[in-house]
Amino acid sequence: MFMTAVYPQRVEERQLQQLDVVQGLLLGRGIRTLLVRHLRLTLIQNRYDPPQCAGPVLLAGGTTVSVANGYHVETPDGRSADFSEAQDAAAYVSAEARPAS
Repeated sequence: MFMTAVYPQRVEERQLQQLDVVQGLLLGRGIRTLLVRHLRLTLIQNRYDPPQCAGPVLLAGGTTVSVANGYHVETPDGRSADFSEAQDAAAYVSAEARPAS
């Protein structure tokens, strides 16, 4: 049981580190972000359900960035894009945050 609890924690820590890189890149471009961690607790009498975690996400306005096998970006209008590099994801979010005049 201990091993199963440690593995998701390590995965989440790695995801947080990757999102922290994107957050720093966006901050350098003047875009404020919020890093969100999801945790769901189920409370039922006489039963223990371990906390369930959804992966962390980075919010930049209505745009979200998540990490799985790369960087997944979703915009408020429903478009999405996948990137292998943090710099590419940050550039995409930055372009979405600053529409062309």
